[in-house]
Amino acid sequence: MLVINLSVCATLWAITFWRAPGAWRDKQKRPLWAAFFVLALQMCFAADPAAQWLDMALGVNSFAALFKHTAAVGAAAFVLRFLAAAAASSQPPTGTPGPRPMRGGVAVPVTTLAGMITLFAAAERPHEAVDLLTAYPNDPMVLTYVLLWTTYFGWAMLTASRLSWQWSRRPGPALLRRGLLLICLGTSIGIVYTLHRASMLLFARFGVHPVSAEADAVLNALLALVPLLLICTGSTMPAYPKLRSAVLQYRDLIKLYPLWEHLSEAAPQIRYGRKRHWIREILDIRDVRGRLYRRAIEIRDVMLILAGSTPVSVRLRAADHVEDAGLVGPTATTAADACWLRASREAHTAGLARTGSPEVPAQAGNDLESEARLLRDLSDFYFSDLAITFAQQHVERLGNARSALSGATP
Repeated sequence: MLVINLSVCATLWAITFWRAPGAWRDKQKRPLWAAFFVLALQMCFAADPAAQWLDMALGVNSFAALFKHTAAVGAAAFVLRFLAAAAASSQPPTGTPGPRPMRGGVAVPVTTLAGMITLFAAAERPHEAVDLLTAYPNDPMVLTYVLLWTTYFGWAMLTASRLSWQWSRRPGPALLRRGLLLICLGTSIGIVYTLHRASMLLFARFGVHPVSAEADAVLNALLALVPLLLICTGSTMPAYPKLRSAVLQYRDLIKLYPLWEHLSEAAPQIRYGRKRHWIREILDIRDVRGRLYRRAIEIRDVMLILAGSTPVSVRLRAADHVEDAGLVGPTATTAADACWLRASREAHTAGLARTGSPEVPAQAGNDLESEARLLRDLSDFYFSDLAITFAQQHVERLGNARSALSGATP
């Protein structure tokens, strides 16, 4: 269970940090972000050693249990607020009644929290215990505390199931509807958790124990974690296309760094700002799309500069070089561009550049994604043996021509 708890905790913190910028910009997203933040904080003390450490640090027996239960109440309240606002703002189909308003959105969780804190303070807790009910099964305050929390949790899961189901029936993107169905499934399992918890309490009052304490603890943990994972997955599913696009753009940004670095050494004036080390470039995840735009523009700028010192004859030789290697079609065009570009860069660096003519690139993307894909292919050929060999031959040819010219001069 420790591995599962740590995995869920890491996932929740990752979602919390990922959603933070959007929540900062859009107040409608803040309740859901707050729910993830509270749950991530609560999962830090889900393991027994962490819970015991918190109790010892504060000097309050079983405080971690109260913290985890209040965090669950707060997170459920935030989720309900988000679902209620979103379901109310979505457009229902023609002839379909709108969603029923959610009653007790603020009063119920606040009353529940006040009651839980009061009962916790009034309960006799003479020694440290992670599970209040297991440690004090006959304390009426503890029993009432657990029943109050269980009742609220069941009400919250039932309400969340109703809201997410209503919202999923509305017209909208497929991923949004699927995500809402996952949330509905998760909250439905949460209802099962509530029923299981309540039934175990009832059986215990009559001295009946259908399952062992160890099995009950594992079952409770699973019934609590599975809904959490489903709700996390369902709530982030609509953002998957944007997340995938961001990941691919980050990949392109990092993959194009070697090409940008190597080319910009020949024309450092194209760099916008100071050159950063590749490690800093990898660790920086801010404004990935804007930086990728800048990188693509700067690479194209260097290509135009180097094209100005690349005669047409060099480009024709590059095309023949690529054709001899057996490449055809768009791949051959990209490889030829990489060959003459590498050759021009090496000649420029060696001080052997000649006058050429800038030309519009033979291939260019219609958008950032297609442009990045073309530049990735260009980078692959640029650092290949095919382009390196052509560049070496070109520089040797220029060097021999200069030597011959120098020898012929009296």
